Formats: sequence, C-alpha cells, structure tokens
Amino acid sequence: CALPIYGWAFVALARTMDVLPTNDLHYTEYLQTFQDMAVALKAVQRSDGFWNVNLAYTNDYPGPESSGTACFTYGLAWGINHGYLDTNTYLPTVIHGWNALAIDALHHSTGADNGFLGYEQGSGKQPSSAQPVTYTSVPDFDDFGLGLFLLAGSQVYQLSSSPGIVLATPLLTGNQVQLN
Repeated sequence: CALPIYGWAFVALARTMDVLPTNDLHYTEYLQTFQDMAVALKAVQRSDGFWNVNLAYTNDYPGPESSGTACFTYGLAWGINHGYLDTNTYLPTVIHGWNALAIDALHHSTGADNGFLGYEQGSGKQPSSAQPVTYTSVPDFDDFGLGLFLLAGSQVYQLSSSPGIVLATPLLTGNQVQLN
C-alpha cells in the first residue's frame, strides 16, 4: 500500500469522526478501522521516525517521506487527543514522527530554503513517478505536504494540554525544537 494514499485515508477517518455524530450507524465501524490502522502503522514506523513510501515493502523507495509521515503523526495524535488511542502506547510514536518532520525534514537555515519541507513525494500515478525523494527535491505540485505538516503540528500542540500528558521540556538546538 502506497504511503500517501494510506495517509489520506487515515486523516479522512479522523476528520470524518470529528464531524460525524458518535451515534451514527457507521461511527463504530470507522473507529474500529481507525484503531486497526493505528496498530498497523505503529508497527511499520521506521527507526528514524518516518514511514516508507511503501508500507508493505520497505525496500521499495526506502527513504523518508514527509507527507505520509505527517498524515500518520496527525492521525495518531488526534486519536490520543480524543481518547481513542492509548497514550502510553502511541505517544512515543507520535513524538518520533513529529521529530522526524520538525528536525530532519524541515529546513533550518538562514537562507531562502528556511522552512522548506524536504522528503516530499511529487505527484504521479505511482510512487516511481516522483522518485527520488530527497531532502532538497522540490515536488511538482502545490505543496500540500507543508499543509499536512501544519495539520500534524496542530494535534501535537494539543497534546501538551491533554489531561494526563506531560511533555518534557523541548530540547532547543540552534533554531530546532525537539520534543521529548
């Protein structure tokens, strides 16, 4: 399964459950699918915090990819914030994903690329259409990846005020902020 498609599905479930009444006929089904996806996603997160382009075959385009990572980080944080995912189980995954995006993908410089998000997969009918994905490659579409990064950040930020969650003081290195 290709990462951006799976990522969009995960975000769509969270966004749908945000507006769907909990007594809707399909709410329980959507929630179960969301929780099942969370289990599967946690299991395939890379050691550097990103997820691969291809979740099933890690050797297919094995480098980091930001848009899917942002989708998954958003969804997992959203699940914790809404009490649908266990904090102790999923918070480390969220923090690891966020740090990959905020430290490794986001450009921190005094140049024109400051704030640019690297490892963005471009458009195409299949992952090979937009390879290689690198820290400096510029995607050939409107930068939805940066929007996904901000969406993920909105849920990560909310974690800091969630009952029972105490984030350690962030580590500041230069102009980078790492969550602990």
